[in-house]
Amino acid sequence: MRKTISMIAAAGVVAVGAGCQSNMPQFGGQSNVSVVDSGSREHLQAELTMADYTELAEKVTNKMLDSSLVQGWKGKKPRLILAKLRNNTDNENIRMADIYDRITETLLNSNTVRLVDQSATSFDYVVRSELSSNRQYGAGGQELVGYKLELKLFTISGEMQGQWSGTLTLAKGQKSFL
Repeated sequence: MRKTISMIAAAGVVAVGAGCQSNMPQFGGQSNVSVVDSGSREHLQAELTMADYTELAEKVTNKMLDSSLVQGWKGKKPRLILAKLRNNTDNENIRMADIYDRITETLLNSNTVRLVDQSATSFDYVVRSELSSNRQYGAGGQELVGYKLELKLFTISGEMQGQWSGTLTLAKGQKSFL
């Protein structure tokens, strides 16, 4: 009897395993696997990718660092707080921490400022940043999404000293089937 139960149990595991396999999508062999260039800007949807985050954050941060205002600091290296990045888009799934981290890394690597924690009581400037977007839809289901990243530099008294922005537009066309 014990042998029969073991064989039935083993057969059930095989049947369950076979059932699971039949419900799984079949993608073919390894010949269908591709390596994609990490710098590629190809999109399957009109949404930001990691490459987009990186490029947009670096572009806007470098715009700030190259400005006459920041260049006028001439090695003084002021203490700067980078405030939390605000997501003003219609997509809650954007990895805002990745954008924030790229801005932070670009600022630190510039050797132009000293970044201090948001709880610091002694600092010279605050940088507020915001990512916003707008969507437009055209005939035939075409979608156009524009993303804008802004950095605004404020003194400790709240006076705006500078503003820098960059945009990225993504388009997605839909095929119409007649």
